[in-house]
Amino acid sequence: MPNVTANFTDSTSSDATQSLFNTLLLRRGLPMLIHQLGVKMYPLNRRSGKTMIWKRYEELAVATTPLVEGINPAGKVKTKTDVAATIQPYGDFIEDSDMVLNTLPEPHSTENVELLGEQMGRSFDVLYRDTWASFTNITYANGSSTLTVTEPLERNDLDRAYRSLVGRNALKFTPMVMASNYVGTTPIMPAYWAMCHEDVAFDLRHFDGFVLASEYPGKGGALEGEFGADKNGIRFLSSSQGYVLTGATGVTAASTDLKNTGGFLDVYSIFVMGRDFAGGVSLAGDNGRVIVKGLDSGGTGDPLEMRATVGWKKYDARAILNQNFAQEIQCGASL
Repeated sequence: MPNVTANFTDSTSSDATQSLFNTLLLRRGLPMLIHQLGVKMYPLNRRSGKTMIWKRYEELAVATTPLVEGINPAGKVKTKTDVAATIQPYGDFIEDSDMVLNTLPEPHSTENVELLGEQMGRSFDVLYRDTWASFTNITYANGSSTLTVTEPLERNDLDRAYRSLVGRNALKFTPMVMASNYVGTTPIMPAYWAMCHEDVAFDLRHFDGFVLASEYPGKGGALEGEFGADKNGIRFLSSSQGYVLTGATGVTAASTDLKNTGGFLDVYSIFVMGRDFAGGVSLAGDNGRVIVKGLDSGGTGDPLEMRATVGWKKYDARAILNQNFAQEIQCGASL
C-alpha cells in the first residue's frame, strides 16, 4: 500500500492549507437603546462650571374670593424648585499589541471603533434607565410596595398609572394618530411614552385593547423598539436592557408561572413619562468622541512602540426635572 500524506495538523491549529479565515466577523446581538427617548438635552458651555441648574416656579393657588372694594388682597409669594445635575466623564478603551496589529488579518481599527461605539450606547442607555428607577410615583401590581408585588401586569395597573399622570397634568408626547383607509389599522390616542423589558412586552401584547405597532395607521409611525400602544394613550418601547429587580435580592416568593430567580419573583419596572419629565446635560463641543493613539504615540512609556489604543470619552449628566410627569409600574412577568 503506497504512503499517503494525510491532512497535516499540529498541536495548536488545524491545517492552514485546509482552512479559510473569513474576515467578515460574526454579528453581535444588541439591545434596543430606548431609555434616552423623550429627554431634552442641554449643552453646558466649556469653562462655565460642572453643574447645570434648572428652576421652576410652582403654580399659585386659585383666587376664588371676591375682592373687597378699595382693599387690595394679601397677594401671593412665589415659590420655586431647583433641580441640579453635575456632569461626569465616562469612557473606556481597547489596547492592541503590535503583534496583533501586524499579524492577524481582521480590520482591528474598524472593529475596535464599532465595539466601543456599541459599548458607549449601551452604557448611557443603562445610566439613564437607572436614573428613571428613582421615580417617586409608583403603581404596584396587586400590591402596595415592591415586596408585596406578586402578580404580572393587569389592565387595572395601566389604568391607574394613566389616571395618575393625567391627574397631575402631565403633557403628552405624541398627538392623535387618526385612522386611515388601510385595512386592519386602528387610531392611536395622544400618548405618553413607556419603556419596559421584553418579558413585560410579551404580556402587554395580549391585553384587550392593545394595538400592535403593525396596526398603526399609515406607514413609518413607529419608532425603533416600539411594539404597540394601549387604548388609553400610552405607547410602549421594549428592550432586553429593561429594568428588573431579580429575585436574588429576596423580593417576594414567586409562583411557578412567573419569572423568578432562586424561587423569588423578578420585579419589572415600566417607566411611563410625559413631556419635559427629564433633562440631560452634555459638554458643548468635542464631546463623545473616539480617541485613537497609534503605535508611535506612547513616548518613553512605550519605547519599542508595542501598544496602540482606541477609546472614547464623554461628559454627561441627567436629572428628573418633574416627578409629577413620571410614573413607574412595578409588576411580575409570565414565564
